[in-house]
Amino acid sequence: MEVEGGEVGLFEKFDYFCGIMKTILVIVSGLADVPDRMLGGKTPLMLASTPALDALARCGCCGTLRVCPEGVAPTRDNAIFALLGYDFGKGVPEVATCRPFIIPKFSGHGVVISSHIKVRRIGELALLKPIDPDRLCELGVPVLRTMADLAIQNILDHEFVMVHVESAAAMSRKRDPYGKQGAIERIDNDVIRPIADYVWNAKEQMNMVVVSDNIFPWRLGAPVEGEVPAVVYFNDDLPYNTPRFDEKTLEEGPLNAPLPGDLIKLLISFEPVCDDMI
Repeated sequence: MEVEGGEVGLFEKFDYFCGIMKTILVIVSGLADVPDRMLGGKTPLMLASTPALDALARCGCCGTLRVCPEGVAPTRDNAIFALLGYDFGKGVPEVATCRPFIIPKFSGHGVVISSHIKVRRIGELALLKPIDPDRLCELGVPVLRTMADLAIQNILDHEFVMVHVESAAAMSRKRDPYGKQGAIERIDNDVIRPIADYVWNAKEQMNMVVVSDNIFPWRLGAPVEGEVPAVVYFNDDLPYNTPRFDEKTLEEGPLNAPLPGDLIKLLISFEPVCDDMI
């Protein structure tokens, strides 16, 4: 297989990276929104009851970050590419024609869990193994708790698990703010809570990251440019005590990732690589 940076064969080629910090990255499409007068100047995320996200905010490093580079359309696909560290200096990628690319430390060591074929394909381009979509569904409908269970199962044998959840964005497309609020609450309970509980109690050092892909105003029914909320929780770190996970509260958070692609660089930099890496 040919990838950016040279010829690569089997996944084992990437085993020269040492000391890999296990990471579960949860991308919640459409999580971020803009305040609306109909909602009392709040967003669906601000209105939602999200005890698991709020607990992560108290214990983790929070902030807002720009996902897509300036001038790049804030689509879901572009955001997934950006969050995985794709170099947009090579042009805006097309899923069907993009060459595979490498995420240092994680390519060849991870899986992607998503009900969407294009998201799974982007994961494959980053040399992540896609989970069989039939394992995510009951009667053809994605089950959020199943996605969380699969993430927990796969982090045992892999260094990186990416979970992509679409239901909040689906409500934005329907222009349903209260449906979006309910979707966020279900994601918090069925995806964030079980994964966070697992990471909290894990006996090995581990990261959990939650981030939105784009701002997706329900009133517009389409994503727009801007900074989205994110939290990086490291289960062996002191708490930062941010009181709540929402767009406004996290604006002044300590997470320092001002440029597109910085989030994955932060995760990569947690551990050094071997001197004899090829």
